[in-house]
Amino acid sequence: MLPTLTLTTAALTVGLASGATLPQIPFTLKSTPLDTCLSCATAPTCPTDPCTTNTPGGLLLLTQFWDFSPAIGPDDSWTIHGLWPDTCNGGYDSDCDPSRNQANIASILRTSSNPKAASTLDTMNQYWLALNGNDGQLWSHEWNKHGTCVSTLAPKCYAAPEAEGQQKGFTEGEDVVDFFTTTVDLFEQYNVFEALKEAGIVPDRNKRYTLDQLHAATRQRWGKEATFKCRNGALNEAWIYFHTKGRSTTADAFVQSEPLRGNNRCPAQGIRYVPK
Repeated sequence: MLPTLTLTTAALTVGLASGATLPQIPFTLKSTPLDTCLSCATAPTCPTDPCTTNTPGGLLLLTQFWDFSPAIGPDDSWTIHGLWPDTCNGGYDSDCDPSRNQANIASILRTSSNPKAASTLDTMNQYWLALNGNDGQLWSHEWNKHGTCVSTLAPKCYAAPEAEGQQKGFTEGEDVVDFFTTTVDLFEQYNVFEALKEAGIVPDRNKRYTLDQLHAATRQRWGKEATFKCRNGALNEAWIYFHTKGRSTTADAFVQSEPLRGNNRCPAQGIRYVPK
């Protein structure tokens, strides 16, 4: 019989200013080999080393914006907000290692030997945009606040005895590059605009949509739903949830999970999807 790995999302805060909590939503994952253990798994055979599995930030959220006033980014695409390592019960830590704070993310990507760094920066310049126009400030904020809390990206996790592999140690900025290349890869894989469009949900000043339609569209596309946030009844943000398998240095480590449905911040119906 296969052992059952139980993952739960308990009373949630998820950064709500009101401090409101949301109900527990249990779910399970069946697995047997050790290398199939996902972050937030509670089975005693699963690793707890923060260099082996993301902990305590084992529930990671890819967050995307639809900004229309002012219009930010292409009119046929959402833009990147960030990649957030929430704790398994729905809260989050932030600014976990000020010694690794960075003020110039673009420079790190430009000088990196990672073959994906240059194209990642190109994508960020087009799709990871700040409302105030200071994109570099937004990138630094996302890294300093959230990226430093991804436990498997800590510099010590890159060092390995030569007998165990080819890695000889940590290269300055390697953690930053891995965070941004992974986030961009996930953004390209989880295209909210296309997921909604496939279901006939497109920006239109006259149309109105239901929250159930948004959920059904994303489930049809990916097998799991996203959660959505609205501003004054208009669609503004989408959150996509993941657990990770091993270190999160690439998008391949991310396994989409069921969302925290209570995090939806849109009305049940009459949702506007305003064109940019």
